[in-house]
Amino acid sequence: MPKFSEFFSLNQSQYELDFVDINNRRDTPVYVDPYAIEVADDIWAATASEYIRGFFKEVLDALRANNIPRAAFLMSNLHEPSETFLGVSREEPRGRGVGAGQAQQLLRAIQKSKAFRSGILSDLSEMSLYVEGVARDKISDLTTNILRGLLAEYTRQQCELHAIPIGPYSGPPLWNASKQSWVSKQIMLPRIEDMPVLLVPKYIVRRNLSLESQEFYNKQITDFLVAEHLKANDSLVHILKTTNERKVYKGDVRDRHPMSKKFIADMVIAHPELLEMYKGLAKTHKSLIVFEEEAPSLTSVCANLASVFSTIPKGPAYATKYHDLVLGALTALFHPDLIQPRKEWEIHDGRKRIDIVITNAGDKGFFAQRRDDPRTGANVVIVECKNYSNDIANKEIDQLIGRFDVNRGKFGIITCRGVEDDKLLLRRCQDAAVRQQGYIITLTDHDIVDMLNARAELKDELVEQRLFEKFRMLLA
Repeated sequence: MPKFSEFFSLNQSQYELDFVDINNRRDTPVYVDPYAIEVADDIWAATASEYIRGFFKEVLDALRANNIPRAAFLMSNLHEPSETFLGVSREEPRGRGVGAGQAQQLLRAIQKSKAFRSGILSDLSEMSLYVEGVARDKISDLTTNILRGLLAEYTRQQCELHAIPIGPYSGPPLWNASKQSWVSKQIMLPRIEDMPVLLVPKYIVRRNLSLESQEFYNKQITDFLVAEHLKANDSLVHILKTTNERKVYKGDVRDRHPMSKKFIADMVIAHPELLEMYKGLAKTHKSLIVFEEEAPSLTSVCANLASVFSTIPKGPAYATKYHDLVLGALTALFHPDLIQPRKEWEIHDGRKRIDIVITNAGDKGFFAQRRDDPRTGANVVIVECKNYSNDIANKEIDQLIGRFDVNRGKFGIITCRGVEDDKLLLRRCQDAAVRQQGYIITLTDHDIVDMLNARAELKDELVEQRLFEKFRMLLA
């Protein structure tokens, strides 16, 4: 069976899609990572983090109050999230979530853990560090179930964006964050061969979780113990004959202090700075873009996209093709700074104008500056695609300005095929900036193709340079 994108004839590579392009015949070997969600700097992730924290606090509070029925109720509603097709199943995807039979076992494991008894266990993302029998698959499945409602809405938005049909699905209960309970609710999902599909944003998945016990033990904890034994000058210290250098071997340290989740908890209780260091490094882990070894490279995808622009004619008849091409190009160029594009307005006036709102998740560079700059405050970037054969006029500028507000911010992008009087268009955009109505940059085919070619040639700095130049011209 083809991938999701092939089944619905999207004609876009994984680089051009915001979600994981799954195959319903085999699980994609990636996992939903709660720590990646926690450290992400965007509105959706902030809401998702509240869901995760709220749910896990309810579980821990119930266990500490010895309210086992309440804890069991919370855990037993976490069913196998087979709709995402993520994980490591070798045959047909089945999921490995927490069902009623496993709920009591998992609760007992939490209660028995040193981290729970000492009070240091507070985050779902840290369960794999401390709780026996909990690893990446269980953490991913727990997280997916808690976020099922949010992921269903994300799926609906992506299907609307790509014109994918959806239908009603009565699946497992959804976590209601305000009621702190599970509720049954019908959702709308796409289907492949009558199998419901829940799409997952690719920026929240990892091949391995950001926080994993073996990695934490092998790196921060072992390195710390090596230094401690050197300081103590004990029996693990060897004197090298050639240099007279004192040395402690990591293998000896691991033999002396074998890895266990109880030992990790003991180390964190005694030295909490080790966990903070580990989490700080994990925060820098980059999100994945593609998930299959045979997938084309980003450079080849960008080079191909650059060549397609000249093949699409101008005019309303080809507006949808141009819109899809631009959206794919922007995703390939700017993910994960720009994520979760969604369609928000569609106006039929002979030109079929479609506005796209894209969440700004940039943590550095141009888009981070646009979010943090009080003049723009761009929590989102509003994009209008104009498949015009004539120049953009004041009407189009005013239309985009009308989309700005205090929540979205005041930054937008107009893409168009070309500009005959670029000085006049710049003056129009500058006028809006001077009046603090909004800050609009225009990207022509020439601009986008140049950026795609730069990325195809591994000259990423030229992409940022083009954006900064466009913005500075507004302030001139």
